[in-house]
Amino acid sequence: MKATLVKGLIITHGELGRSILDVAESILEQKSKIEFFRFGWDEDGTVIEKKIKVYLKKNKDHNIIIFTDMFGGSPSNLSLRFNDPNVEIITGINLPGIIKFLTYKDKKIRFEELLKIIKDGARDGISIISEYLGDRKNEKRGN
Repeated sequence: MKATLVKGLIITHGELGRSILDVAESILEQKSKIEFFRFGWDEDGTVIEKKIKVYLKKNKDHNIIIFTDMFGGSPSNLSLRFNDPNVEIITGINLPGIIKFLTYKDKKIRFEELLKIIKDGARDGISIISEYLGDRKNEKRGN
């Protein structure tokens, strides 16, 4: 099976995406080629929309995953305009999801499988610690 050529683009409010990417690169001790676009609080989206168009044109021979911070937020809503068979948007991205992307993006797997790995990794990276501590934690709360 030939590896799918996959590129990543992070679009978030403020510097959130840049920070997640910086931490992921530090943990994995590697520089990534993920691009980051900052959605400014006072922007109407036209600047980012132009940047996305340029990015997609430049990477037209790749599958693209656009990571956004929150479904329904401006970065996500703007990105939805570009969803097509070669472009997928993953919303609610977090550090575990970006680490999964960086770890698996060059593996010989289908694009759809990579998307599932990232989603599962991001979701599984969220834990409620009391679920692990069980009754000990609940006893302290008086439950």
